Amino acid sequence: MTMPCSIAGDMSIGHAGFSPAAITPTTATVLVMVTPPHVVGDVIAPHVLGQAVHGGTVGKASTTVLAGNKGVARLMDKGDCQSLILGTGATVMVGG
Repeated sequence: MTMPCSIAGDMSIGHAGFSPAAITPTTATVLVMVTPPHVVGDVIAPHVLGQAVHGGTVGKASTTVLAGNKGVARLMDKGDCQSLILGTGATVMVGG
């Protein structure tokens, strides 16, 4: 499915009541709209629901579009904790 690229500044929108959280990009070899894209393994900051707190990493992303040999994240891809990822790099649509 082709979706907009997730780029630096886009957040994880949380899951099952957990708060949104920032995502730290780890690649700078490719730029999307003059901004690093998010890739598999990027860290999702801790997010909170009451007393429960956990972090995560970008887990599901494109298997055909790579940056630094890692799959590029798209709108609605998920972290390893099932957190949904935003994607505002709409001038770059990422498939697969």
